[in-house]
Amino acid sequence: MPALEFFKDKARGVLDPRVFERAREVAERLARGKLKSSQFRNYFAELRALENRFAQERRKEGEELAFARLVPQLELLKAKLFYNTRSQGPLKDAREFVEFMEEALEAGKRSPKDFEAMMKYVEAVLAYFYAVGK
Repeated sequence: MPALEFFKDKARGVLDPRVFERAREVAERLARGKLKSSQFRNYFAELRALENRFAQERRKEGEELAFARLVPQLELLKAKLFYNTRSQGPLKDAREFVEFMEEALEAGKRSPKDFEAMMKYVEAVLAYFYAVGK
């Protein structure tokens, strides 16, 4: 599978509208599985907290240092996802969600612009997930 790309024109920060079509498709697949909305919401809340911390640090210490601090936190979140797929874990039957999040987190680690776009993408998937009825 090709890497997740968010931009039509990255230099100018123009998102590719197809990323939101993809978000809808992903949400529909996730809704057919055993993922609970509270599980998705919890991980999104962690991402939102990281986003807020990144924004604060970027204002105080600059984008480069703030992003350098963010990337290990994204890796830690990915590790938590995989830990929760163990046989007794809350995500043991939600492998597709873990794969979606892993792909999104990997894409979000490329640059600050990619991280911001990843947040919009994950938020769109969550919105469509709720719209489908989970």
